[in-house]
Amino acid sequence: MSITYTNTITIEEYNFLIEAVGWGTRNTERVQMALERSDFLIAAQIDGKTVGMARVLQDGLQALVMDVVVLPEHQGQSIGKTLMGYVMEYLNDASHNGGLFVNLMCAVDREGFYEQFGFERRPNEKRGPGMTQWLEKKETAE
Repeated sequence: MSITYTNTITIEEYNFLIEAVGWGTRNTERVQMALERSDFLIAAQIDGKTVGMARVLQDGLQALVMDVVVLPEHQGQSIGKTLMGYVMEYLNDASHNGGLFVNLMCAVDREGFYEQFGFERRPNEKRGPGMTQWLEKKETAE
């Protein structure tokens, strides 16, 4: 088994990965926009098949680690750890000249995985809990 890492992923591969971990799929145009706007993207491939990915958005002051996904049948093979290694290398390079506050939201019971990369659980004595909201524009009747 040969694992390679690349900085590209197709819309179909993205949707395949997120569907495989139970996140559903997303609109093709919106996925294309998200991939194009990613500041950093890394994908893992085994024999040409994409089996994992991770993305980063950043504005120079803060960064958001997103979509860290490995197909369930390939978890436990250090693919996620390698993906996050590339992410952290990118973030460390981006943090020069004043630092970078890095955020991520992780799945339940995955906190330990991210702690090995220096992330802290929230809430803690310094920071409150993270919060999220899913917005979806409602169609209006005319």
